[in-house]
Amino acid sequence: MPINKEKSGIRRPLQFSTLGYGFVSSYKKGEKGKYQLIVTKKKWDHFKHKLKEITRKTIPIDFEERIYRLKLQMRGWINYFRLANIKSKIKK
Repeated sequence: MPINKEKSGIRRPLQFSTLGYGFVSSYKKGEKGKYQLIVTKKKWDHFKHKLKEITRKTIPIDFEERIYRLKLQMRGWINYFRLANIKSKIKK
């Protein structure tokens, strides 16, 4: 089996992402060298695209079905990325 040079290797946490998660430094006093999880930009864009797809007016579905699909999408996405720090971005 061939090895993928882009995916394998030793990296610093700031240059590494996996399964939609990335890392950033936590800037708390006395916590040097600690990191927190974030959602990668690619996954945020994918999520926004999915929401726009559901709310598009040209799709012939009724309002209740639209709300139901939005709830499913939001619940699944938030549960998957619950380890990341996403509260403030979700509010925006």
